[in-house]
Amino acid sequence: MGSRTQIDGLIDMSLHAGGVEGIRRLCSAISEAYGFDHFIYGASFPTSLVKPFVLVISGHPDAWRDHYQANGYLAVDPAVQHCTRSIRPLIWQDLILDPKRDEKSFTVMQEAREFGLASGASLSIRGSHGEVGVLSFSSERTAQQTRSEIDVAIPDLYLLSAYVHEAVGRLLTQGSLPFNPPELTARERECLLWAAEGKTSWEIARILGISERTAIFHLQNAARRLNASSRQQAVALAVSQGLISLQLG
Repeated sequence: MGSRTQIDGLIDMSLHAGGVEGIRRLCSAISEAYGFDHFIYGASFPTSLVKPFVLVISGHPDAWRDHYQANGYLAVDPAVQHCTRSIRPLIWQDLILDPKRDEKSFTVMQEAREFGLASGASLSIRGSHGEVGVLSFSSERTAQQTRSEIDVAIPDLYLLSAYVHEAVGRLLTQGSLPFNPPELTARERECLLWAAEGKTSWEIARILGISERTAIFHLQNAARRLNASSRQQAVALAVSQGLISLQLG
């Protein structure tokens, strides 16, 4: 576990990280502070339900990145699969010991070790714009050599992963990334929310106390902002990007 001064320094660094390169330096500093050799940050932003924008900031060996991409390992990487399903931090050794792992997952882990990623941990990321991501730190040392260190470091890494992703969020709001979530008016969000409930334009108008023409106007504007070709697509994109969500009261 890092000292309070060390953690505060890394948090301060995250608050001032500028651009992708600044976040790369932040991840590298966290990796070094906790005795890891490599890191990788990856997040998928729902610009499209089938072709999302993916941001990757890699501190992995180039040879492993090339091998990973050439073999399409993203689709079968057990750490990625875990982090897209759960917010529980993952220690890689637990995957190796998992009796339910399949042959493809085992291949990814085995080959990663051959490229110097012998042990590590992955942390799940969830963002306000519907993004899902992973922040992983890895070591060239074996799982037996690093397990106790990683166990102790996990609470700090979990905290710091939130600050890393918050720094990425600033890039979104600053327009520094290709994915720039649209801004919807409160009325557009209301209309989309009721459309998501299956309400017609006439029903939405009655619920909100506006004319049917006005309801259609807001829905069309929302679809245009979302670059959607239909009301159904606009609703799907708004949900996936966190622009409309479950109402709590």
